[in-house]
Amino acid sequence: MNPFQLATLEYQQEHFSEAKKHFEQALKLALSQGRPTSSIYYNLGSVCYRLKQYDQSKLYFKKLIQHDNLRAVAYYNLALIENKLSEKKSAIHYLKKSKKYSTDKSLSRLINKQLLKISGKRSGKFSKTTKKDWHAYLYLSPGYDSNIRFAPLEVASNESGSFIQTIAAVDKKIAGEGYGVKKQALLATATVFLSNYLETDFNDFSLYDIGLRYLVPVSKWRNSIDLNLKRSTYGHEHYQQVYAVTLRTRRTYPDGDLLRLRYRYEQIESLNTSFSHLEGSRQKLRAGYQFRWPADSMYLWYELEMNDRENTVRRNYSPTRNAFRLRYEKKFNKKNKAYIEASYRHSNYDRTPTQDRKDRRTDFFLAFVSDIAKDWQLQARWGYRRNRSTESEFSYDRHTVLLTMRLAF
Repeated sequence: MNPFQLATLEYQQEHFSEAKKHFEQALKLALSQGRPTSSIYYNLGSVCYRLKQYDQSKLYFKKLIQHDNLRAVAYYNLALIENKLSEKKSAIHYLKKSKKYSTDKSLSRLINKQLLKISGKRSGKFSKTTKKDWHAYLYLSPGYDSNIRFAPLEVASNESGSFIQTIAAVDKKIAGEGYGVKKQALLATATVFLSNYLETDFNDFSLYDIGLRYLVPVSKWRNSIDLNLKRSTYGHEHYQQVYAVTLRTRRTYPDGDLLRLRYRYEQIESLNTSFSHLEGSRQKLRAGYQFRWPADSMYLWYELEMNDRENTVRRNYSPTRNAFRLRYEKKFNKKNKAYIEASYRHSNYDRTPTQDRKDRRTDFFLAFVSDIAKDWQLQARWGYRRNRSTESEFSYDRHTVLLTMRLAF
């Protein structure tokens, strides 16, 4: 066996002093022959750490900083040494350095665990969840719409206008000892959504939603059941009342990736005879997978929508829809990120004597998000929608610009 193999064997048997001697011999041999030494420096740093020879261990790990593929690991091990020496400030400094250069999900999770252990604070997307019995959010969004869409008929008005959207959402735990992660909980929820156009009234919309959410974790799956009652107005007149049941589940894998599944059933009642043809049911089934890395993520999902509405002999209002969506998110630092999103939806309506309709809709979004202060977030978003239909009155193009300020309580 060569010195490196002997050292590895001694290390595995926890004979650290002997392992160190053989690694030192391997280093001398590698230097004399001009061979790579990074793996030897790493092992020498590790064995010195085991022997509590922290000063020597630091010297070896610092030699690895010049290697791009080992820089994050070197900083992480330097942080462990500083923590052993009770130099918490230096340990946190090295952990942040390691996080900056890490491209490995497992290492990033270890970094965040050490940051929590040393400083009591989590970093980045692993931010500590505030364990309150209630949460509330307020959103205020001025915006511009280049082609206002008359939603019930799914046609565009060919009018542009500015609008203001306001959303208030709150949830309150009313039973249970957990927060849906390890133990069950029952929450009461409420949401108000208001959309008002400044130049016109026909597309103003309001939605009032109250519900119950049951959080029930099972093994590695985080599950929820939502029951909701929704009432809405459109153009300042009564529009719809909806009873909804939503089942959600998600699982986080060891590498940080996330699987999400959702099923929703809605029973729709019309509160206005002008829209009685929209009464009936709607079902949506969604499956999504999120790839997550230290500084960015990508989310892919598919959704199937099935409708059973009050059709007429002449018109069908019960499309079957298939939608695909891709979203890529880039994190620049702890406070700023951007995302780009693209989606495609195909809608198929059953043929009638006067209708043979199929729609193809494409959406693009580009957004920048910034946490400008504690509990305050600012988002700027541009969107483009292109809808093409076999029936020309349903074809349109639309641009929207939205600036959203969010306040978390």
